[in-house]
Amino acid sequence: MAKATEFGVRLPVAGPLANTEDIRRSAVRSEELGFDAVWVHDFLAWTTFQDRHHVSCGSREAVEAADSPPVFFESLTNMAFLAGITNRIRIGVAVLCLPYRNPLVAAKQVANIDVLSNGRVIFGIGTGAPKSTHNVDFEVLGIPRKTKYHVTRDYLRAMKTIWTEDFPSYEGEYFSFPETEIWPKPVQKPYPPIWTGGHGPTAMDITAEFSTGWIPPDEYPGRISNLDRLAAEKGRGGTEFDIATEVYVSLAETREEAISSAQKTLGVLTEGFDHTATQDAIAAAGLIGDADDVGEKIGRYVEAGVNHYEMKFIYHTVDHLLEQLEHFASAVAPAFNGQEA
Repeated sequence: MAKATEFGVRLPVAGPLANTEDIRRSAVRSEELGFDAVWVHDFLAWTTFQDRHHVSCGSREAVEAADSPPVFFESLTNMAFLAGITNRIRIGVAVLCLPYRNPLVAAKQVANIDVLSNGRVIFGIGTGAPKSTHNVDFEVLGIPRKTKYHVTRDYLRAMKTIWTEDFPSYEGEYFSFPETEIWPKPVQKPYPPIWTGGHGPTAMDITAEFSTGWIPPDEYPGRISNLDRLAAEKGRGGTEFDIATEVYVSLAETREEAISSAQKTLGVLTEGFDHTATQDAIAAAGLIGDADDVGEKIGRYVEAGVNHYEMKFIYHTVDHLLEQLEHFASAVAPAFNGQEA
């Protein structure tokens, strides 16, 4: 049986439009409009260059109009805040970079947020963005990049032990701790759903061993078949994976208006972040256009096997974001959630 189509919203947690009140009102409005999840992402250091070239909250126009330092709200504390101001909507991180985190502390924090939210956490994990994307967290924290995949696997095994055992202990290559007691345990059993990013061989191997959700970049049918095969090899055959896409969205009354609103932001991504894609390629993959265009593109993703959309709306003000959320909820989502007239 196919999984239900779900729509999630990346909140304004980075850049010049990020502030407490606008995070609150965009999260609350997303819940009111029936979206399935709200999402944050994870960097520790966040430079002025990244603020101008890795635009995933707002738009390039908003960055250029601002006179402010490069703000980035930390992901786990942000999720705890979201747990307190919402009631139904799920709360995800895409993705928490595990090599940066003490796994015992991170496991405790994630479990606590799952309890505070009454079991609404989606625990997205990753190994950290590559240096080519101007990520500097590894260098600032003094963490080696070359072992990040091994560290991530070791940390996840330790965290699973903490979440599932009354008297956990762990002995690993990169992390160990003696028998102790760590409570509370997560509300979701055995622990919150783990979704992973990345599509290289090692990232795929981690996904097959640990995850129930995956956020690959493209080529879904082939990649999904490969994931199912790898999971079976690890004794997890039959796992029903959530397949997600992290996708840019520009929704307007007309296709021309949507393209015009997104163009500057999509162009700057190729300058400073995604060197492998052209602006046209990013636009083609994105949900950009009027309601009919966006619905048609989502339909193609659904046919390819995608069931969850972490949508990075392109917006010039937070009011502009809210307008697009309302437009999407009324004109696009009903066709995919059984509410279409």
